[in-house]
Amino acid sequence: MNVLLHNNNLDEQSSHFGFALADSTVLSKAKLVISHDGREDDIQLDIDPQRHLEDGRKVSVIAQQLKMPIQREDTQILYGQELSYVQYSVQLTENSSISIDSMQGISQSIELDLAPYEKGEYEIRIALHRKTPRIAEGPLEPEQLAMVKYAQVNTVHITIFPAEAPLLESESAASWTRNHHVFDSYGRRGFILADLDRLSKRVEELFGPGNHNLIEYFSEGRMDVLLEEGLMVVVWGVTPWCYSLYSPPHEQAAHVLALDKLGDGPERQAIYYIDPDVQQLSIIPANELALWANCIRKEWPVIDISGEGETLHLDLYVQIAESVNDLHESPIPTFVMKRSVGKPETILLMSDVAIVEEVDFPMS
Repeated sequence: MNVLLHNNNLDEQSSHFGFALADSTVLSKAKLVISHDGREDDIQLDIDPQRHLEDGRKVSVIAQQLKMPIQREDTQILYGQELSYVQYSVQLTENSSISIDSMQGISQSIELDLAPYEKGEYEIRIALHRKTPRIAEGPLEPEQLAMVKYAQVNTVHITIFPAEAPLLESESAASWTRNHHVFDSYGRRGFILADLDRLSKRVEELFGPGNHNLIEYFSEGRMDVLLEEGLMVVVWGVTPWCYSLYSPPHEQAAHVLALDKLGDGPERQAIYYIDPDVQQLSIIPANELALWANCIRKEWPVIDISGEGETLHLDLYVQIAESVNDLHESPIPTFVMKRSVGKPETILLMSDVAIVEEVDFPMS
């Protein structure tokens, strides 16, 4: 098995490590092993004492060494429903190492490349999460139920922090909300993010009232003016799949995303002009634009665009869940938005995003 591993020290506040597997069953009986320079008094900690991982979904493992733990409310926004939570007190030294062992069907252990550790008392928190696409919050066809399970992502979130840090945790309020992370399914045409109230008024000013087919207008270039006015962001053409879309509430919050676990950099990058007054965008599947009057009457997920500035950066990261137990590798794609000061010189669209070979995806 070739496990994609990556580690990078972002700053003195944290370091991250991660990998992903196509089948969480592999980790259901795994142990977190703490070793001390070859001594025989290894400590073995259960990763999944309640065996939540036995049901076999994609699983992403994220390990972080932090100065202070992330609020549990924040991690549930980042990674979905908390399935279990355990915390252990341990002693670490500069010679300590931490690895994952006893994985089903995998002979080698995987070391969490977070060392060296300063000598002292630490807490190790292991939380299991499951994120589910927003489409599952409404009624589904029978075949879509199976696709929801396929789309769900389990996360094993391992955090290591000094023992005194929990005393400070109560001073740090949770900052991530439901409007900072949307995980949902999008079809082949992609999606747009728009200030829906202002966009609907401008569409009527430009094209008059009616149930316009904005997909045709896009292909004819008639929607370009709305991009130039900063009323919408377009992701035009994607592999039908479930995507996470994050918009960190502030710069410090962005550090906990551990994006470096996904690779050396984003797969794709886009730049948009955003009206400085826009603070929230609706996320609309592009196929809904064919009947515009119907589209604007529906409720859509929204995402907050925090900060100031007229430039919106949109980066796409793709983590690969490695093939195990005869299951094919599977991508875990993530979009991250960030706002910055100044107006962009050019608009660079995100389009024709292909994360796997073309597939039939019932949720699209």
